[in-house]
Amino acid sequence: MSNNMDMRISGSGSVPAGEYKHVSVSGSGRLVGKVRCETFSSSGASHGESIECTDTFKVSGASSFSGDVKASYVGVSGSFSCGGDLVATDKLSCAGSAKCKGSVKGTLLSIAGALNVGGDVEGEKVKVRGILNCGGLLNAEDIEIEFERGMEIGSIGGSKIVIFPKNTAKPITKLPLFSALARRASAGVSVATSIEGDEIALEGVACPRVTGRIVAIERGCNIDLVQYSETVEISPDAKVGRTEKI
Repeated sequence: MSNNMDMRISGSGSVPAGEYKHVSVSGSGRLVGKVRCETFSSSGASHGESIECTDTFKVSGASSFSGDVKASYVGVSGSFSCGGDLVATDKLSCAGSAKCKGSVKGTLLSIAGALNVGGDVEGEKVKVRGILNCGGLLNAEDIEIEFERGMEIGSIGGSKIVIFPKNTAKPITKLPLFSALARRASAGVSVATSIEGDEIALEGVACPRVTGRIVAIERGCNIDLVQYSETVEISPDAKVGRTEKI
């Protein structure tokens, strides 16, 4: 199959295994076997086995793949599911709903929608403004999570790790008690085993063990053991079982 060929489906059709330049689906499309291309875009309904894009993979409709998905840039604003691993060598931007049974790897991962991952999540920078549920290890140099709803993560490892709730108390609110209760009502981030990093700042996080060089534990946290090598700060509104200098 010539890699200069474009494949566009606007009604209903299928894309045979092979190499293409641009593949686009605006109706209902099925990708058969392994498809390689420069760009893939789906604004309709598409499903396939595995795909590899040298440039972009964009989903604004509904798209599902039973195997691996790999591209330089992955953009999800619709609904997407992947039965294998999802690799975005440059950037993953998720403003819609994405589900991956395997692992997710990328350089910059930006989650404004919802991303549910069965395996590990790995990147250089991970920024979450939506929901990230991860069954395995979330690992990145720089991790920043601002949450509104509850999230579950297996374990977290990185250099700089910051997790905090979006402020649910609006500026118009004048009652301190209401502000406190409203803020406390926002479900937190639950980490199953451990959080390990260099600089760690947490608010609204439940985790058995936190280990870092500089550790700050704010209100709403429930930590069994905090281990630190240089500095630790713990809010009186946090629950910490014990601290240990290492």
